[in-house]
Order: sequence, then structure tokens, then C-alpha cells
Amino acid sequence: MAACKSPILFLTFNRLDTTKEVFNQIAKVKPPKIYLASDGARDKIDTFGIKEKDKVDEVREFLISHISWDCEIKTRFLSKNLGCKKAVSSAIEWFFDNEEYGIILEDDCFPSISFFRFCDEMLEMYKNNEKIFMVSGWSAFDFDKKTKDSINSSYYFSKYNHIWGWASWRRAWKKYELENKNFIDDFKKIKFDSRKEKNEYKKVLSAYFRGEIDTWDYPWSFSIWKNNGLCIYPKNNMIKNIGFNRDDATHTTGESKYQNMPIYEICFPLNHPDKIQRNQNLDMANYKIIASPNIFKRIINKIKRYIIKRKTKD
Repeated sequence: MAACKSPILFLTFNRLDTTKEVFNQIAKVKPPKIYLASDGARDKIDTFGIKEKDKVDEVREFLISHISWDCEIKTRFLSKNLGCKKAVSSAIEWFFDNEEYGIILEDDCFPSISFFRFCDEMLEMYKNNEKIFMVSGWSAFDFDKKTKDSINSSYYFSKYNHIWGWASWRRAWKKYELENKNFIDDFKKIKFDSRKEKNEYKKVLSAYFRGEIDTWDYPWSFSIWKNNGLCIYPKNNMIKNIGFNRDDATHTTGESKYQNMPIYEICFPLNHPDKIQRNQNLDMANYKIIASPNIFKRIINKIKRYIIKRKTKD
């Protein structure tokens, strides 16, 4: 089995079954360094009477006891629950404080084996190109076969950053803004392909910066757009999200058209794009797939439920 050359950050929490599946893929490529990050448990008990702390501890114990290859292991096991926004963003910051580059996987993002080599090659090839902010392993183009068949390269350059299995560099993460007091002014400078797209993202990002969404990835998108960054987006999907339709999920509790997507072992050597520039046509096709009205409607509904819940507590 081909080895992975890059350090890997593995983000876990309380789901042992999905953690095992993703970990088994990581174990096949034996990365030289593995960073294990886990948020602290909440004071919760599930419907079977099991404490969340017991679940979190079980996941941590499994990981430590099953790393059987020769590698450097670093852990960040929190005792206090920080939530998705702070726990994940601070774990990524910890990772890039220690590494110049690396791969990030969450416990429900099941990768194909070729994903690791793809990231290795992209991280090396574009390490000094400050235009490139990240490498994604996920692609939505199976939902648009006509567009997929028109792509002549193994990947293209996009403004969209999908974080179900990705990689990046310290130089890019340094520009990440978890908070931004000048969001409205900065947002006005960002170019979008349509008024509809701009309005939808303005709603979501405004809600995030008002503190109404507990997540870390929206500000990453914003930081990339603010800096006119590019993301590497593959033609073929290499990540399957195995965390949908579960009560213990954070943001993927319901069913989704993405939950049964096929993953591919892509071919090497890679076929590179002719130019390092955003492919606007592919981005517009991609937007039609990933940013359907239903997705934004679900996000806005979550925000409304959050506001109602907070008012009830007050």
C-alpha cells in the first residue's frame, strides 16, 4: 500500500463506528505523523443511558491503542466542550502551529486511498503559490455527468472550499479569520457570479458573524474569498460522508442526496490544468449543485431555531 507523506490531523468526538471506518483508511497509508484532536464531552446522556463522556473516552482509547505503524503521535484531548466552532478551528490552528502543511479529516469523512496521494502531490506542487489556499477531496460532479465529462484535467481551480477531506498550508491558514468586526465592508468587496449567490451567502455569513451559527467553516470560506484565494477541486469525488441521518451528528442529522455518493480511486500521473486561474464555468455548474435553495433554506431554518432557543433560555 502506498504511503502517505503528509502529516494528518484527525478530528474526532463521540462516534466510534465512523471513527473506526475513517481510521482504517488512514492506517492503510501509514502517515509519518498523526495529530488526534477531540473536543471535550458535554454533560449529556443518550437514549440508551450512556454518558457522552464514556463515548468520547472510548473513541480516544481506540485511537491510541490501534496506531500500529511507526509514526509520531500528538494528541489534543480537551476536557471541556468548546463546540464545533472553537474546538475545530483551534485544533487546526494547533496542527499548523506544528506543521507547514497537512491533511485534515473528520470522523465522518471516509476517503479513498488515492485521496492521500492526491493531497501529497498538490501540497508539494503548490506549496509556494500563495494564491492556492486548500485542496479538496470532495466533488459534486457526479450530479452533473455532462459537466464532469467536459473536464479535461484531474482537477480545476475553484473559489469554493469543501471541507469533507481537505489539505492546506500554514501560510494559508494564517489568513483565517474566526471573527471579523468589519465583515459588511469586507463582504462588499467580494465578487460573486450572481446577485442570488451574493444574497444567499450574505445571509449565512451575517448570521455566523452575529454568533448564530456554531461552526468554523463559513469563516474559512469568507477568508479565502476576501483574499481572492483559489481552491483545488477534483474532477472525481474521493470522499464519502458517512455521518448523515444520525442523532449524534452535529450538522448532518437529516438525510441528504450526498450520503450515498460513490468515491473513486483516481489515476496517476495527474493531468494538470493549463493555467492557474479560476474556472468560472465549472464553478457556476458546481454552485447549481451544492447551493440549491433547499440547502440555504435548511441553514436559515437552523438559525431561526437557534434564535428561538436562545430567547427561551433568556
